[in-house]
Amino acid sequence: MTNPKETTKDPICGMIVDEATALPADRDGTKFYFCSEDCRQKFLATPADAKPGKQSGEGEGTALFG
Repeated sequence: MTNPKETTKDPICGMIVDEATALPADRDGTKFYFCSEDCRQKFLATPADAKPGKQSGEGEGTALFG
C-alpha cells in the first residue's frame, strides 16, 4: 500500500501543489512549497513579518500567505 501524495497550497498564488515536486523555501522553521520559481521568488522577496492576506492593490484570488 502506498501513501497518498502530500499536497499543500502555494502561499502566493493559491495553487495546490505536490510537496514531492514543488519548489520549497524555509522561513522561521516552516517549509513552504511553490508551483513555480516566480512564486518562490515573490515569497522570498516578501518581508518575513508581512501579514497574511491580500497585498494592497492585488486582485481577487491573490493568496499571499492565505
